[in-house]
Amino acid sequence: MPTSMGPDSMFITEDFNYTAYTEYCQETYGLTPKYTWALDYFGGKNYSVDFKSYSNIIFSNGNLDPWRAGGVDKYVNLDLPVYVIEGGAHHLDLRGPDPADNMTTVAYVREQEAALIGRWVQDY
Repeated sequence: MPTSMGPDSMFITEDFNYTAYTEYCQETYGLTPKYTWALDYFGGKNYSVDFKSYSNIIFSNGNLDPWRAGGVDKYVNLDLPVYVIEGGAHHLDLRGPDPADNMTTVAYVREQEAALIGRWVQDY
């Protein structure tokens, strides 16, 4: 996964050289990376358009989550609920309850997700 870090990141500054990496892959593996494959295959360049026909996916983010900027955080359609967990990060809703949780938000999201998944299974 090509990444690069800039001077404003908490990580060490590192540039990603697509040309050098492509040459390395071609020489080592005989393959040319397809850098946009995930976006081309799954969509996401404009998720409000790309995901319009999708269903039975729950998008949850935490407002403390550094990955939130790359996540779905706005309404797409009724079958793609979006939840933001106050004081949480990604996957908090998938973990068991903990006394340190901000229970008002994460408990609500867990309840909503359980109900939705239960309905999807029943409908199937």
